[in-house]
Order: sequence, then C-alpha cells, then structure tokens
Amino acid sequence: MSELLEDVPSLPEEEPVFQSSGVAFEVKSEDGHPVLRMIGIFVFVICALGFANGLDFINPESGLVRPHEWINGMAQGAPHDSAEFSGTITSGGEPLVNATVLLEHKTADGIIDVPLETVTDENGYFEFTGATPGLTSIEIKRHNDDGKHDAVRHRLILNPPSFFEKTGFTTIDFDVPETSEFSEVECKGNYADGSCVRTISYFDEQMDFPLLDESAAGLYIMIGWAMIGLALISAGFAFFGIKKGSRGMIQTSCVLVFFTAGHYYSACLFSVMAFALTFTVPRKSIILDA
Repeated sequence: MSELLEDVPSLPEEEPVFQSSGVAFEVKSEDGHPVLRMIGIFVFVICALGFANGLDFINPESGLVRPHEWINGMAQGAPHDSAEFSGTITSGGEPLVNATVLLEHKTADGIIDVPLETVTDENGYFEFTGATPGLTSIEIKRHNDDGKHDAVRHRLILNPPSFFEKTGFTTIDFDVPETSEFSEVECKGNYADGSCVRTISYFDEQMDFPLLDESAAGLYIMIGWAMIGLALISAGFAFFGIKKGSRGMIQTSCVLVFFTAGHYYSACLFSVMAFALTFTVPRKSIILDA
C-alpha cells in the first residue's frame, strides 16, 4: 500500500498568514490622565500650607493663632462651673501658708459673680472646684503682722472640659514677690482694723499672654508637630501621585492633608476641593487592536 503512495505528490506547504480583524478594544484606566497631575500639584501646594500651619502651632508666642486664643475659644459655651483649678504658691522659695486666694467667677449668664475664695495649706497648696473655664483672674493675698498686706493679681485661662471628661483641669503654680519688693507700693484700703493692702498687678504684661496650664500649652505644640508630620507624609503621596498620575495616591494625600486644618480651616477646605476634583477627571482610554 505504501508503494502505491510513493508516486503521489505531497500537498504544498503554506506559511501561516495572520490578519487583523479590525476590531479594537478600549480599556479604561484610572491613572495617567494629565489633569490628575495638575490636581496633584495643587495638593502639593496644600501640603506646604499644612506645613506652615504646623510651624505656626509650634511657635505659640509668635504665631498667628496662639494657644491662649485656642483654649479660650474652646471654653466658650462650656458650663460656667465646669473647671477645677489647683496649684502651689511660694514666696522666696518657701510655701506661702494661709494666703487668701480669690478667683473670678461667673454665673450661667456670663455675669461676674462673687469670687471663689480659699486659703493655702501648710504646703502652699490651693484648690477650686466649680470654677469658670476660659479667661479669668486671680488675686493672692499674703497677710503680714504689721497690717500692711501684700497682694498680686494675674490673668489666666482655665481649661474647659474635654470630649471625654465633664470637667476641665488646670494646674498653675505662682511665686509671690517677697515683702521687701512691696515696700514702694502704695498701701490702700484703711480697713476697720487699720490694715491696708499693697497690690502688684500683672494684668498689663499678661494682656496678650495670660497664664496657662503647661500641659495645655504642650498639647497645642504637639498638635503642631502632628500637622507638620501629616503635611510631610501627604507631600510624599502627592509627589508620587504627580509622578505616576495616580488618582489613588492623590486622593490619599487629600485625606491626610485635611487634618492639618490651620487658620480658618484653610487646608481643610482646599483639600476637600482637590478631593472632589479627582472625581471629575475622566478615566484615561487605552486602545488595544484585536
């Protein structure tokens, strides 16, 4: 049988031919659109603004927004008796014993009421409950045997309640000048017992910078450092988002920089605007020929 097939010519060999069908596939990509890079540049500028906000916070005495204004602003609307205030009073390095301490107090209507009063113990310690949070004043009076008593007055800000506590706690220590420093101060009063009071007031020098709880001021500075850290991280996401045209990275940067807040919530508003703009950018089309 095989001998019969030897004389039969074989089929011609043909090279395979590939031809396009003319069909194209369109693939939508989330990344790569040029407009995303422009939004990323805008977010990068917002990160710089957030960094500047953080710098302002960590310089409380020279910043546009000071912790005094921040804490006093939070105290607005807080219950008039929701603060506790304590501290220690010394003079010449020694505890000031049996000194009278008067703390300004307000009613629920915001009207100045009879001041709260207490006396320091043998350690110079005093404590008030039911005080009014926010800007207030204190007077410390030392009683001298010669009837010429010494008093000092300070402006201070008491912490309002936090989100987790119903009471705001403030601790401030005071140092009263020694009796010799009151010698040239006029003694006023002429009370029935023949005594009078020599008063030194620090109101003028504490007009812009009232006394604060050190922990409250420290928290304010920590918030500033947190803003700086978030701004730097956000800038990193924005940088790689610009480089790769990545919608996800730019949106992540918008979310992070939102928390750098700042003056008049500037970073918040701009970041929300940039985040919304990322959704208006159409997806980039990639054409694949079939």
